[in-house]
Amino acid sequence: MTAQNAAPIAQDVLASATLHLDVLEEFIAVVRRRLASTTDTFARDSLTDLLLNLTEQRDGYQAFLPLAAAEPV
Repeated sequence: MTAQNAAPIAQDVLASATLHLDVLEEFIAVVRRRLASTTDTFARDSLTDLLLNLTEQRDGYQAFLPLAAAEPV
């Protein structure tokens, strides 16, 4: 693969990672709101597990942010 072909692919990957991060942030906010509004123990445990999974995913996508900031526009 040439450098010319790598740049557009890298941009696509970074753009996709940024989009996924935005969606995860929104979903995390929804889960937090629902967690705060329920008293059901099972639901709270389930939402807590979901929140943990989502925040782990978010952390993975956040690793792309320094790369996205370094890319020329």
